[in-house]
Amino acid sequence: MRVYDPFERKWMEEEIKTPFPSKGLIATSPFIDLHTHIRLNGGEDYNSLEEASLMGGFYKVVIQPNTRPPIDSEEILKEHLNLSRSRRIEFLFTVSPFGSIEACGERVVGFSTDGIKYDYPMLVETMKKKKKALWFDHSQMYEIGGIFYEGAGFDLPKRPRSNEAVAIARTVFTGIEYGFEKFHIQHVTTRYSVETLTFLKKLAKVSCEVTPHHLFFCYEDIRNTNFKINPPLGSPEDRKALIKAVREGVIDVLATDHAPHPEKPDDFLSAPYGSTSIEIAFSVYYTVLEDLEMVVEKMTKRPLEILGMKGELTKEDLVFIDPNVQFVVVAKKFKSKGKNTMFDGVKLRGKVVALKLKGRWVMINGEVLPDQEENDQSE
Repeated sequence: MRVYDPFERKWMEEEIKTPFPSKGLIATSPFIDLHTHIRLNGGEDYNSLEEASLMGGFYKVVIQPNTRPPIDSEEILKEHLNLSRSRRIEFLFTVSPFGSIEACGERVVGFSTDGIKYDYPMLVETMKKKKKALWFDHSQMYEIGGIFYEGAGFDLPKRPRSNEAVAIARTVFTGIEYGFEKFHIQHVTTRYSVETLTFLKKLAKVSCEVTPHHLFFCYEDIRNTNFKINPPLGSPEDRKALIKAVREGVIDVLATDHAPHPEKPDDFLSAPYGSTSIEIAFSVYYTVLEDLEMVVEKMTKRPLEILGMKGELTKEDLVFIDPNVQFVVVAKKFKSKGKNTMFDGVKLRGKVVALKLKGRWVMINGEVLPDQEENDQSE
């Protein structure tokens, strides 16, 4: 079987025994998602998110703090740590910088502002007093509202497309002034942001990510409330700029921003933000970029580097991909409780077909296998 090692950037031929037909498949290292949401309280929980993550080929995911209640105290963090412990997926956490907790301790990888409204005075005061850590930033000027970006053809509130780029610069410059050294900018959406990040990367350790939906769609594609996301979809020119930035290395990471909700109402004003994508993220990226090596590296090596972690390819941890298969997304078949994907009915190319973690088969051909102590199907 052909095997790609993203850490050494080389291809190999290896004999790998599988309990399924493996002709034409490619094996590589499982994925890491730097941007995942959990709901609880009847919504997406750690059981359903674990299954969805396994379906997508992931073995590490970073939970964002905008839960209800938010992860902004030791008490709430401890609850999430307990709920996510001893699972096949390694759940890592970001915490709100606006609470009583510091970004340190067990499985905590940094602060995150994702999904948390804040203004500039709050940002300044927080950066003054918090211990310095990796800062994940949902870059938005909340002083200006708007569901969509200017240019979207809807008679609904809009915000300038420059909103995000201004917020990125504000966060990074302020953080530098108060001693922060590492920034990860989340879900980049516009060419203004790409240009801003190209400059800021010369001044500090700044990385960034894009999502499946922003790379695949633009605001001309909006059909229903599943397309209501924050930040919004950009223009066709923005989408082209994002693809170019991924190819040129300005955008470091391919994340998911998996934001599960039950079926959304049809009203754009009342519908929640977010799209479900963790089960199909690889397929979306491969369909758009048509470069397996690039997609895998930006879903494995680069996320680990940003987290300050080392990785290596092992036969104990492998994801198996069929690069040639085409399929149509059927949201109702998702393992996630969130069926709110804008990819429902979309044809994609390339699919995760199996996942092996710690020497055990955990997913094969769309079925998550029982979590058992002895899994000897590979023998």
